[in-house]
Amino acid sequence: MKVLIIEDEVPAQRYLKKVIQEIRPEWEFLFPLQSIEESLEFFEGKETKPDVIFMDIQLTDGLSFEILESTDIDIPIIFVTAYDEYALRAFQVNSIDYLLKPVEEKWVQKAIQKFENQNTSVVSKQEIKNIQKHVSEQTKAYRKRIWGNTAVSMEALNVKDIACFHSQNKTTFAHTDQQVTITIDYTLDKLEYELDPTLFFRVNRQYIVNVNAVKSIEPFYNGKWVLRLKDMEEEEIVIPKEKAPKFKKWVVG
Repeated sequence: MKVLIIEDEVPAQRYLKKVIQEIRPEWEFLFPLQSIEESLEFFEGKETKPDVIFMDIQLTDGLSFEILESTDIDIPIIFVTAYDEYALRAFQVNSIDYLLKPVEEKWVQKAIQKFENQNTSVVSKQEIKNIQKHVSEQTKAYRKRIWGNTAVSMEALNVKDIACFHSQNKTTFAHTDQQVTITIDYTLDKLEYELDPTLFFRVNRQYIVNVNAVKSIEPFYNGKWVLRLKDMEEEEIVIPKEKAPKFKKWVVG
């Protein structure tokens, strides 16, 4: 049995693969795909096709529904989604299989059993249109949790507890309000899109900050300001002149 995981978040990829392997150690895994572009190339090519697909909905370059609209895929699909209960009704109404993030082993077990009993459907283009319409009508669901990497494991972090995200030498760090620093497998560009803009602000190319971590700002030069965060006061985060007015307005709501 060959499995394909389409997921742009590397920690989520690894975790889902690990869970499936524990349940069905004999299953084989194809190389995971991370974007719509990669997926379209894969399905249009002559590569070995999977027997079942675990497909995240929100990918870096758009919604994975685009893959199904652009290609004819006659393979059972189990969607993986972070969408809220309202949007999930569309899956239930159309009898589409899904796993809700953060994924739990017991639900993966049930999804696999359903697939093995030949009850996992091949998704039609009309069903995809029905789901897309329902999903587009909901208020955007912003990310609430994120995976962090430690030396021996991955930890689930609540984003509201993260004071700021910092990028340096192509590595992204999350600094928590408990003064813990941990690496994450996300770019600031992706985080900026997925985080609640009332809670987080992209200050410059290196920092995204939590409004609740803001302590003070000080005039710098040429219209720039220096931002200081609670418990990180030694860190001088420069706010560019063009972003300063918007930042000031954002802090006070």
